[in-house]
Amino acid sequence: MFTIKSQLYSQEYIPADNFKFRFIKAKKAVGGNYYYTIKTPKGVRKTQVRFKMQSLSGKKDDFDPNKFYLVTDNYKWRVRPIDVRHNYAAGWIFIGFEYLVDFQPTDKKLKEWLSYKPEVKNTFDDYKIDGYKDIRTNINFGTKRKPKMSSPYLNHRELKSCKIDLYFSLPKNLKKFRIYYGKTLIADTEVK
Repeated sequence: MFTIKSQLYSQEYIPADNFKFRFIKAKKAVGGNYYYTIKTPKGVRKTQVRFKMQSLSGKKDDFDPNKFYLVTDNYKWRVRPIDVRHNYAAGWIFIGFEYLVDFQPTDKKLKEWLSYKPEVKNTFDDYKIDGYKDIRTNINFGTKRKPKMSSPYLNHRELKSCKIDLYFSLPKNLKKFRIYYGKTLIADTEVK
């Protein structure tokens, strides 16, 4: 087990776009639930990063989970979360956002967990960093003979105040990283 220490505004909210964020914790992600299980290869660690989030208006506002990313200077990577979830109801139940792809799914099973909504922009691509490689999950929705590669992104949701969990797949030896929402740095953390 390891802990991560926040070096940036650990008790203060940081405004970013139409929300403000406060870093809570980061830890090794374990297990899953009925809806999803994060699987990673050997040599890779599943990491969960949690924030408290509030809308700046004090009312429900459009929240775009695609603006989250992790930056590591050691690897020169900008990493997209493999999942983003927010707490619901009593506060201990976390639910995910609708998965979107850049093609119209035709398979009935795919339609159960993927949607095609071209009006929802994949804003992860808006925050590229010169000299850093974008790391994202690519899934083959086709076959070995006829691959159809796509990187799912997430639909927006109206939110006011909640906890947000980000899940990343990271090399086990990665010690330092930063979390951004859009262009704003919201956490600078170090694995101890």
